[in-house]
Amino acid sequence: MVVTVALGLFALAGLIRMLDARRQLTFARSDLERARGQVVARRDDAARRSLATAASRVAQARRAADSFPLNLVRPVPVLGAASKGLADGAEAAAEAVAAGRMVAQAAGSFPTRLNSGLSGSDLTPFAAAATRSQAALTQAESHVAKAGVHLRGPKGAALPVVSRPARQLAAELAKTSKQLDGARRGMALLADLAGSNTDARLLVLAQDSLELRPTGGYIGSYGILHFAHGTVALEQYQDTQLLPPPQPAMEPPADLAVALPSYWSITNSNWWPDFPTSAQTAREMFNRQGGGQVDGVIGLTEYATARMVGVVGPLNVPGYDKPVTEEGFDRRVVYEVELKRPQDEPRKRFLTVLADTLFDRVFHLQPGEVPALTKAMDRSVAAGDIQLWFADPARQAQLAGTVIEGALPKTDRDFLMLVDANLSASKANLGLVKDVTYRARRRKDGKVAARLEATVRNGEPQNAALNPYYNGYLRVYVPLAATLSPTRTGQVDAGRATDGPYRVFTQVLDIQPEATQKVTFDYLLPADVAPDGDYRLTWVRQAGTPRDSLTAVVSGRTATVRAGERALHVDHTFKGSALGEWWRRRWIVRKLGLD
Repeated sequence: MVVTVALGLFALAGLIRMLDARRQLTFARSDLERARGQVVARRDDAARRSLATAASRVAQARRAADSFPLNLVRPVPVLGAASKGLADGAEAAAEAVAAGRMVAQAAGSFPTRLNSGLSGSDLTPFAAAATRSQAALTQAESHVAKAGVHLRGPKGAALPVVSRPARQLAAELAKTSKQLDGARRGMALLADLAGSNTDARLLVLAQDSLELRPTGGYIGSYGILHFAHGTVALEQYQDTQLLPPPQPAMEPPADLAVALPSYWSITNSNWWPDFPTSAQTAREMFNRQGGGQVDGVIGLTEYATARMVGVVGPLNVPGYDKPVTEEGFDRRVVYEVELKRPQDEPRKRFLTVLADTLFDRVFHLQPGEVPALTKAMDRSVAAGDIQLWFADPARQAQLAGTVIEGALPKTDRDFLMLVDANLSASKANLGLVKDVTYRARRRKDGKVAARLEATVRNGEPQNAALNPYYNGYLRVYVPLAATLSPTRTGQVDAGRATDGPYRVFTQVLDIQPEATQKVTFDYLLPADVAPDGDYRLTWVRQAGTPRDSLTAVVSGRTATVRAGERALHVDHTFKGSALGEWWRRRWIVRKLGLD
């Protein structure tokens, strides 16, 4: 009897240690995932805190795996394998934390730790920073590889208490590896552009999101950024409407043609949310309008410009008494270009002089301003306010899969993107906000029922020049096999998208000032978006819409797209019955790790 009790207590102690180690490894994996997202969003301090928390949890998991009684049962079949698997999982997590720290170091030192400013258009500091970052990225890849070796055994363990956290960590490592690959390609691209043999002209598209378009906004101005033999300069900046009509003319897309006042020009060349598609069109259109050939295209919204002004400002613009600041930047531009009387001649003179002044300040940054500018640029990239495309396939390949590429992702699971376009040549988007909720649930036949609900508010008062009303053309990108429920008036299944493997549903928005319009799309997704109940959603925010609230609700679980980030990824496992779902959520089941 005493022996039986002793063995029972021994086994119970071992189980408690296992569950503790498993819980700490699961939490550590979540911390690593959080840190990875924070690095991308350039929340450096938050990333370091998340990594420190992950390291603490890994240390606790190590102690649990190596302590009594698990340290005594290593030779015992099953129990010994579980004990060793947890120890290996802890070692893998430690390597993952080390890799995360290397990634954070690379992000933080490029070029946010430069101890010198920028001298004119000299790119030497950036080239040096790229070299330093590459060394840190190489070390991170080494840690990821070691973590993968440690996980080989635990991933195949018979006990879920060992295999489940190992597989979750392996999935997180795969994402980290992808992030490292993107960073390495970014370093290579920077070294190329900063190189002494490079001569490349990039077309800068200034997008005004107050007149929203698919990649960010109406293209009202353009510039040429010239990378030449280790230097960079803004060679020109002017109103796009000063360009002549394209020769020969280009045939516009049918859904855009009905809204064009005359010929299709570079101003509306960004009709597709897939930035590479729009950028190639803008490049060709610019050439036909007399601008000549360019080697790439940069899309820049006023949010990105405002953040740059916030770093170097308040900015004194020649010919204008009031300094330009980040706060209220959009309304200042609207006043100077649209409302001021008498108007400047030419009308967009303010933007031209502002661009010259801003880039001159950027090219002559003081040492203390370099980190702030880098963080501002990274924030803009994460939000989609800066997008980039190259005509050279080798250069474009360096951008593949990165946020700055602005390409529609390729996924065979659930996908969602709302793409709005202001077709009335107004600035109504100054006060336009969408509150969007997406709900997905699996039916008994395995298919997924989806409902997209959007309340669109035109919050600004009526103004004949800025906001007479809102005439929007809303496109919803969904999986190609989705079928629209024909119960709503005004909704159209427009078929396959021309810029990605998706289906497009459309709805016209007609909203008076200080009024709202509610839009609901009901559609059905095939069972293969959630094979065996394994559901995954990718939701991409349209560039230029940071104020829109985007919420996904999947089987009662809620997630939101952050205002400063472009994408949301939701993973969920649909359960077979309501009773099973209830049981899965019980506290004791989660606590014991039996779910």
